[in-house]
Order: sequence, then C-alpha cells, then structure tokens
Amino acid sequence: MRFAVLLAAGFLTVPILSAQRSVPSDGQWLIESADHSGRVQLIIRYGEGRHSSNWGRTVPLSDLVGLSADDMGGSGATVHFKIVRSAGTLTCEGWFAGGRGSGHFTYQPNPDFQAELAKRGINAPTAWEQFQMTMADVGLELVDELQRQGYARPTAGELARMATHGVDLEYVRDIGARGYHLKDAASLVRMRDHGVDREFIESLDRAGYKNLSAEALVRMRDHGVDPEFLASLDRAGYKNLGTEDLVRLRDHGVDGDYIAAMKEAGYAPSNPEELVASRDHGVDPTYIRSLKEVGYERLSLAELRRARDHGVTRAFIQLVKARGYGTPSIDEVIRLRDRGLD
Repeated sequence: MRFAVLLAAGFLTVPILSAQRSVPSDGQWLIESADHSGRVQLIIRYGEGRHSSNWGRTVPLSDLVGLSADDMGGSGATVHFKIVRSAGTLTCEGWFAGGRGSGHFTYQPNPDFQAELAKRGINAPTAWEQFQMTMADVGLELVDELQRQGYARPTAGELARMATHGVDLEYVRDIGARGYHLKDAASLVRMRDHGVDREFIESLDRAGYKNLSAEALVRMRDHGVDPEFLASLDRAGYKNLGTEDLVRLRDHGVDGDYIAAMKEAGYAPSNPEELVASRDHGVDPTYIRSLKEVGYERLSLAELRRARDHGVTRAFIQLVKARGYGTPSIDEVIRLRDRGLD
C-alpha cells in the first residue's frame, strides 16, 4: 500500500494540541529496498514514551539527497544524506548492509517556509505543525496544487492535519486526475481516512460509477461496495444501480451469488428492494425448494416472505396434508399455522 502510515502512538493516537508538543530535534531512520524500482521503504522514528511515533512510506530513492543504490548495497560503510522538503530538512547519518540501513537524523526547519506560505495567503504554522508537514512532505507544491485545482485556501492547521492523515501531493493529484476536486481540505482528509484511494476510484470507474460525491465514495467504501461486489452483481445481470441501492444491497447481504441462486430458483426481480426484503426475511433458494417439494411452486416473493415470517415450513405443510386438508392456498396454510395447528 503506497501510503503505509505506521503509528505506534503517534500523530493520530495522542489527543494533544499541537502547540503543546515539543518538536524533536533528532530521531532514528530505517531504510530498505521496496518492491518498486527506484523506490525505498523509509521509516522515521522520533519522540519518547507515549509521545513516540513511527512514520513510514515508500519514497523515490531520489528523495534521499546524497544516497545512492551503491551506498545501499554496501557492507557497513558510513553514509550521509539529506531528506529535503519545503517545510524542513532531515540530515541523516548511518550505515547499510545487504540493502538495509539505519541511523540517526537531526531536524532543521526551513526558515523561509513561513514566508512562502504567507505569500500564498496562509497563516504561519506552529513549530509542531511545521514539523508534521516536514515528516509527511506536505509543503508548497501541495499548496500550489490545491490552488490549481480550485480548492479553498487551507490554513496551516489544515495543512498539518492533511499531513498526519496521509493527504499529500500524490494523493491530491491522483484523485484530481480522475475528476475529483473536492473544494476543501476536510473532504480530502475524510476520503483518505476512509480508504478512498486511486485504486478504489479506478475500480468504480471501470464499473461505470464516475463523478460521485465525496460522501458517496466514503459510503461505498465504508459499506464494502468494492470491485469484487460490483463484479458479482454484474455477472448476475444487475448493472447501473444507484449508489444507495448498492450500499443497501451490500448491507443486507445481497450479492451476486444470492441473486444468481434466486434466478436459478425462478425469481429475478428487477427492483433491488424485492431482493433486500427477501434476504431480510430469510427467503433463500433452499427455502423456496423446500416449499416446491410439497406442491407450492408458483408463489410470489411476497407470499414466500409471509410464509417464512409465519413459520411455514415443509414439515408443517406435510402435517397439514396428513390432517386431511389437501393442498390449501398459502394463505390458508398461514392461518392454520397462526392458529397453532401441530
């Protein structure tokens, strides 16, 4: 996962005002090769006790100024490099062996950062907010991208919140390239928190769901409307449903397998509510077959739901027939059941 944020007791788990946090002057770094060519997995650790934090993600090797692939392949030689970002710089020292390295860094805020934000109409961040932005590489490029895409001008606090929630330049560009310009930083954070990423949006695009609202994307993600679920509905012949229909079907356990089995049993309603109601009332292919076996082959879904609700089973119908009632209508069977025939 591209945005792998690793938190032991970090930004998001300690409800302390940013102004109360002391900015670490140093910490530890760990690096190893990633699966992607030219990228490495970078983890940064800093702080102490309950304020200790881990921050990690996959970054291009080129982001580590002064570190080469040859350095990473070394066997114990000391390395020096820098992680230079708009808000500040981490100066790193350590060693590598077999493609894995570790060491320490010192943090230096960029003294010009606040002035650059001011030029863009953004208030000065606190020292802690500026440190958060340095860690997550949230800086001037992101501010300029937000302006280009028509977002409301964020405050320094909102930028820091974006930093701690994984909303960076790459994320904003990714969703913007797919037609999503959400107008405010809070919507970006909400989408990111709920796992709405490029891959999820692409899966919806392929299924024909484009230009949705931020709220619709979040609801679909939260309720498990994922590529597999959409594909199962497609195979069952249910396409172009509204987003609320999709959420409702998913919440009530109506997937492609259930629909296909109901079709095989002779029921293929076009209205999703019919499927939801039948699923909720326990009307499934097994129940339908059990009533067919005792002569009730042409019941509507509404009749099947009523029968199920009143406890009408194959065994009860067999009892009714054994008592000499023949094959009464399903309404008569329900009345007998309600009267307590046993």
